Amino acid sequence: MFTKKELPLWKVFVVRLSAMLLLLALSRWLLFLFNISNFPGVDVGEQFRLFFIGMRFDIWALIIANLPFLVFYGIPLEFKYNKVYRQVVDILFVITNTLSITLNLIDVIYYRYIDKRMTSELFGFAQHTDDNQGGLIKQFLVDFWFMVVIFAVFLFLIILLTKKTKVKPIEIKNRGRWYFSRTLIFLALVAASIIGLRGGLQNKPISIITAANYTKTQNIPLVLNTPFTIGRGASGEVLKPLHFYNDEELEQLYSPVHNNLTVNRFIDKNIPGYNIFIIILESHGQEMVKFYNQRRDTSITPFLDSLLEQSLVFDGMANGRQSIEALTSILSGLPSLMSKDYVESRYAANRLDGIGSILKQHGYSTAFFHGGNNGTMNFNASATSAGFDSYYGRNEYGNDDDYDGVWGISDMPFLQFTAQKVNEMKKPFAAGVFTLSSHHPFKLPKSYDLPEGDYKTDFEKTMRYTDDAMRHFFETMSNYSWFDSTVFVIVGDHVNPEHRFDNYLNGYGQYQIVTAFYAPSVIKPLNTNILAQQTDIGISLLAALGYNDTMFSFGRNVFDSLQEPCFASYLNNIYEYSDGRYMLQSDGQNITSVFDIKEDPCLTDNLYKEGDDNAWDELNSKFRMRLQQYTNRMINNKLYIK
Repeated sequence: MFTKKELPLWKVFVVRLSAMLLLLALSRWLLFLFNISNFPGVDVGEQFRLFFIGMRFDIWALIIANLPFLVFYGIPLEFKYNKVYRQVVDILFVITNTLSITLNLIDVIYYRYIDKRMTSELFGFAQHTDDNQGGLIKQFLVDFWFMVVIFAVFLFLIILLTKKTKVKPIEIKNRGRWYFSRTLIFLALVAASIIGLRGGLQNKPISIITAANYTKTQNIPLVLNTPFTIGRGASGEVLKPLHFYNDEELEQLYSPVHNNLTVNRFIDKNIPGYNIFIIILESHGQEMVKFYNQRRDTSITPFLDSLLEQSLVFDGMANGRQSIEALTSILSGLPSLMSKDYVESRYAANRLDGIGSILKQHGYSTAFFHGGNNGTMNFNASATSAGFDSYYGRNEYGNDDDYDGVWGISDMPFLQFTAQKVNEMKKPFAAGVFTLSSHHPFKLPKSYDLPEGDYKTDFEKTMRYTDDAMRHFFETMSNYSWFDSTVFVIVGDHVNPEHRFDNYLNGYGQYQIVTAFYAPSVIKPLNTNILAQQTDIGISLLAALGYNDTMFSFGRNVFDSLQEPCFASYLNNIYEYSDGRYMLQSDGQNITSVFDIKEDPCLTDNLYKEGDDNAWDELNSKFRMRLQQYTNRMINNKLYIK
């Protein structure tokens, strides 16, 4: 089967590149085949359309992966027919094309955690200094063994293709004519490659945002391939100043600098001196919680449901799709509106103050807890930059008997550890804790006796485990004297990786998280159904405490009825902005879609018609104000109060 077959060079070019283009397209399409439930409404006809449209972007990946092949076999020199030279070029062909295919295969699984193709997250993860990677990669290979088999099939096909298409040596009779003709062919090959990399002869080369011209935002990953998003995304990290408004006008219209914080609802009076405890729940989207999603037959979060009944509850929205983005939004009021998360972007050296920094000025002691390996996702750095002086992770816990083998200390023991350490803190305190067990590979401690229930997946089992851990956590804290004088914030970091309901599979539903304030003695229990994003938390807490410090935040005070709700996010190179009724999608310059999220929760009816900008001018203006402030302040290091 591996018997080599020598062909003229032009046939080798045609056969190899055509075959690799098809293999790239197939590896790209596996993301759909293994995540079909994430793409409702994509019928067979649409599947074929998106598959073939995506080849425009696959050609870019094909050319990049085959640059050594194109150059080394394309140069008009005789030595390219040398046997050793041909062997080296063939080896490079196998390596570069296998790498390209591998990136697509990784995203088949990784997509379900971030709802987009990778840009540079893979490299950021590899650069972390914690020791997660070895165990996590091993676990992924075990859990998703079938992807290893698929990889082996693709590798076999690439090697077979290479063996079957060996370049046939030639005898040059007229060297002058040969060099002249081959030089012209090489120049034509260069020109064709440039056109392929640009995606055609249009004025601007294709980019990630080009895919939005062909399909809905949530379907963009089906058109793009991972080598393209990594290659093109890497060039998009340098922000460019925006000038929708002049600076003085913009400061009058909208500013992320807040003062004169007012409380006129949900709370009878300010509560200065109350402790603050922010509890961030891993992967707790509204879809998984029966309090929010009554379509669930049974509850896998019975304690959380009961806690929310006694809390001030909002229609919570995450400002990002990854855990690494959540801390900056929650603690420092900064949404994730770049293709790369803030803490790993070129702007991470900017000064960024947070709620902890302000509360320390009022005598608060501060600490943050996460049972993960120290350094995981830069949580310690994010917490420190937000003003949390002490950090407790797996190292500080100091007992690896409770280590889950991948991420860190399991929730049940670590939350008990957290309660004990917080009890030792000087009062008043501002503390935060981030759970971890409801995260792939969804491991339960052997000692845990899972209650009977209707659990569809291992993820749902870990949700129940974390819920039981939370119940014991609150039982322990309720015995401490400071419990009744503490405001607890319960918030998800991002939505769940698994979905069963269509309204959570779009640009709005894939951000809906648990968000609530629990302090029943002072904050009225109520399900408000009002929009609240992660960036609202810090400034709202400051208002509730009655501290009228000037604070920097892209959120708003939920205890002030005069401040209008909003939500902003960025995914697949599309910005989303909502006022709680409508959601606008934009490429940063032009509106692409508008949806009525109340009447059309599945976002199937695009209300925006081309040229109809005036009808949505007010909504678009609010979005542009925030985007300009975010972008220009990020560039100029003005994300704090001087």
